[in-house]
Amino acid sequence: MFIFQVHHYIKPEMVEAYKAATLENARKTIAEPGIVRFDVFQDAEDPTHFSLLEIYRDEAAREAHLQTGHFKAWAEVYYATRERVGNGNEFTALFPDEKEWG
Repeated sequence: MFIFQVHHYIKPEMVEAYKAATLENARKTIAEPGIVRFDVFQDAEDPTHFSLLEIYRDEAAREAHLQTGHFKAWAEVYYATRERVGNGNEFTALFPDEKEWG
């Protein structure tokens, strides 16, 4: 598994544009082969802070995702709306065991 979590901080006036683009990207991403999960979160206390949790079967699936048209369209919106960059981190799954995942 390849697990990636990223935090985005969006300009206040651009939150709705970012959210619309991100949800469109997420809907298309979950249909890609090699995608296990693609979750989008918005901070309840800071509506300009978002987190994406991306789980791929392997790193090749993530690389394939980065080449899709919907990711490239999303990236254009993201770079136009971001206020500052948060950390992106790779994770290893501990529980549940990867063998239990669909």
